[in-house]
Amino acid sequence: MSIRSRLAVSYGAGVVLTLVIVGLLVWWQMGVALRDSLETTLQTRAAGILTSLENVGQVGLQEADQTAPGVFAALFAADGSFVDATVDAPSGLRPIDGVLDRGDRHYLVRTQTAPDGTLVVTGADLQPTADAQAAFARLLVGVGLSAGAASLFGGWLLAGRALRPVAQLIGDAATLGPGDLHRRLTPPARMDEVGRLTLTLNGMLDRIAESVERQRLFVAMAAHELRTPLAALRVELDVVERDDASLGEYRQAVHEAHGDAIRLSSLVTSLLELAATQEDAHRIERRPVRLRQMASAVVRGVDPLARQRGVAVMLDVPDAVVQVDRTRVEYALGNLLNNAVTYGGRGSEVEVRCRIDGDPGARTMTVEVLDRGPGLGDDPTDGLFEPFVRGAQAQGAGSGLGLATVASAVRAHGGAFGACNRDGGGARFWFTIPSEDAAPADA
Repeated sequence: MSIRSRLAVSYGAGVVLTLVIVGLLVWWQMGVALRDSLETTLQTRAAGILTSLENVGQVGLQEADQTAPGVFAALFAADGSFVDATVDAPSGLRPIDGVLDRGDRHYLVRTQTAPDGTLVVTGADLQPTADAQAAFARLLVGVGLSAGAASLFGGWLLAGRALRPVAQLIGDAATLGPGDLHRRLTPPARMDEVGRLTLTLNGMLDRIAESVERQRLFVAMAAHELRTPLAALRVELDVVERDDASLGEYRQAVHEAHGDAIRLSSLVTSLLELAATQEDAHRIERRPVRLRQMASAVVRGVDPLARQRGVAVMLDVPDAVVQVDRTRVEYALGNLLNNAVTYGGRGSEVEVRCRIDGDPGARTMTVEVLDRGPGLGDDPTDGLFEPFVRGAQAQGAGSGLGLATVASAVRAHGGAFGACNRDGGGARFWFTIPSEDAAPADA
C-alpha cells in the first residue's frame, strides 16, 4: 500500500473513530435526557392528581391527561387494593417504583402517596424513548458512514496534494545519471519537511560531485606523474637497443633507467599509501598502542635516509598508551618525518614531539615534527595537504602525495592538522587526533 493510501485510510479511520466515540456519547446523553424528561412528566402528572384529590376528591381519572399524552395513572388504596385507573393503563399494574414488564412492552412506573394514604401511580411506555434512540442511532450511523467516505476521499486528495512535492522529487531524482553530476533537484517552493529533504539531498549531491571530481583529478594527476618517468624510461631503453651505442652510453642509460625505476617505485608506494588511508576512511581500528614504541619504530624506518644526510632525529615522546589506528598514524608520522629529514638540511636536527592533553575519557594526542630547513616561505598552508601539491621550497622528484596521506589518516581519526614556519627558521608540521583511554598495551 502506498503512503498516499495509508494516509487516506488513517485519516478516514481517525474521523470515523472520532464520530463513533462522539456519537455514542451523544446517543447515551440523549437516552438519559429522554428518561429524565419522562421522569419529570410522571412527577408532574402525579402532582396534578394529588392536588385534585386534596381539593375536590378523585374525579375524572378514567380519562387520560391531554397535557401529558402517553402517561397513564392509577389509584390504589393504602392497603394496595386497586381503586381506579385511566383507560390506557396496562393490565396488571401495581404500585412500584421501577420498570414494569408486560410481554414485550416495558413501562416506567412511579408511585407517590397522598396525605390520606392513597397511592398515586403514574407511568409511561418506554417504547417511544427506545424508538427515538434507535432512530437517532440510525441517523448517527448514516452520518458516520457518509463522513467516513467523505473523509477517505478528502484524505486521498489531501495526501496527494501533500505528497506532490515528493513525487516531483522522485521524478527529478530518477532522471539523474552518472553524467549529470552538475544537475540538482528542483529547489523547494516552501521550506517544510520536503523542502529540507530537497536541500539535504542537494547537499549530498554536491558532496558526491566533489568526491567524484577529486577522484577524476587524482587519476588524471597520477597518470600525469606516472607518464613522465615512464616516457624517460622508454627513451633510455631505446638507447640500449641501439646497435651503434657505446659502452658509456649503455651505462649512462642503465643508470638513468635505474633512477627512473626508483622514482616510479616511490610514486607507486605513495599512491598505495594514500589509497590505503582513503579507503573506507570512516572505519578505523583503534587499538592500545605504546606511543614511544610506535614513534621509535617510525624513526628506525627513516634512519638510513637520516644517516645519509647527517640528520639527527630527536624524540620527545611520553611512554603513554593511546588508542589509535596504528597503521594510519605510522603513515602520517612517517611521511612528516621523511619530509623533515629530506628538506631539513644536511647536518641539521629534526625534532619529534608528542604530548597527551585533556581529562580521562576526552584525551587528545598532539604530534609535532620540526626541522631547521628553508621553511614554507610565503606559501599558503591550506593546499599543502592536497594530492600532488608541492610547496615552493620543495626539491627533488617528490610526488606531492605524502602530506595528502597525512591528511587522510588524520581525518579518519576525526582530528586536525596543519603547518607553519618555525621561529628561528624551519618548518613545523603537526596533527592532533582524539585518543581514547586504553588499557596498557602489550610490550
